[in-house]
Amino acid sequence: MAVRATVSRFPQNEDVQESSGLPWGVTVTPFASKDENGLSPVYGSDGDLLPRCENCYGYFNTYCGIDQWAWNCSLCGTLNGLTSQAISRYSRPQSCAEMMSSFIDLELPMEGSEEEMMQARPVYVAAVDLSSSEDFLELTKSALQAALEALAPGSLFGLATFSHKMGLYDVQGPIPVVKNIFISPDTEGTLPIEPEDVMPFVTILSPCGNL
Repeated sequence: MAVRATVSRFPQNEDVQESSGLPWGVTVTPFASKDENGLSPVYGSDGDLLPRCENCYGYFNTYCGIDQWAWNCSLCGTLNGLTSQAISRYSRPQSCAEMMSSFIDLELPMEGSEEEMMQARPVYVAAVDLSSSEDFLELTKSALQAALEALAPGSLFGLATFSHKMGLYDVQGPIPVVKNIFISPDTEGTLPIEPEDVMPFVTILSPCGNL
């Protein structure tokens, strides 16, 4: 990230800034390849271990004060405790990117195995308004059939309908099953129950090759 101020020195306080008569601000470039000084980031691992402030959720950085058991947030000043894992990590400051530079790139551990990540599939959910006319519903049916034919093999597809009720369709079996949630006029269009409680989201998704 690159941070560039409109002036070379920061005003000491608000009164100084007002009396100077100069516009003051900063330009932040979050994904810059180099910082405002032209330096590349310091790379490190275990980004999931980077401490966060309990009050403002800011991340630990080189501007934070640190002692043996705790650290002070540079943004809000809150004193935060350190876990035993973090204490061990920061006992060797030269091995931690966040202790060496204010401009860092940290790797995060992959969630799940690499094979599971490669098997990630796109998800498509069609929401159909059943309060439309019969002619419009026939056009919608034709459009859905065309859409299914165009989807890549293995893509996940789900179907939900709505009118005076919301219908969730389980299309994984040979015969589709629908569960309805009736919407009372007194609820101003809100659902009396969460759809996930009626039918888990993964239940309404089926690989396109099975439809």
